[in-house]
Amino acid sequence: MTPAEAAQVAGVSRWAIMRAINTHKLKAHRDNRNHWQITPEDLSTHYPHSVRLVRIAHPNETPELRANLAKETIRADAAERARDHAENERDEWRDMAKMLAKRRRIKWPWQR
Repeated sequence: MTPAEAAQVAGVSRWAIMRAINTHKLKAHRDNRNHWQITPEDLSTHYPHSVRLVRIAHPNETPELRANLAKETIRADAAERARDHAENERDEWRDMAKMLAKRRRIKWPWQR
């Protein structure tokens, strides 16, 4: 992974990654385009508490993952629709309460 990707995974700045590389605290090597490359294992040794290793899916797992993604997308869409409906109801009730509050109260002769 690049220093920018490593920084995002570790939750630090890119400059912190570059400082660690320059001081040889973090192992990295240059690829054939002269760009720094860092392995997830080396990053997890230097930043053990903040690294979230990303597992790359095997091609055989892809259909299952796509099915799970589709299910979660449907669930998230339903939750968003429910939230929008609740917000619309809240706004209708608020408008109704404002309308009722603005109504002029009738003063009867015995009320002063």
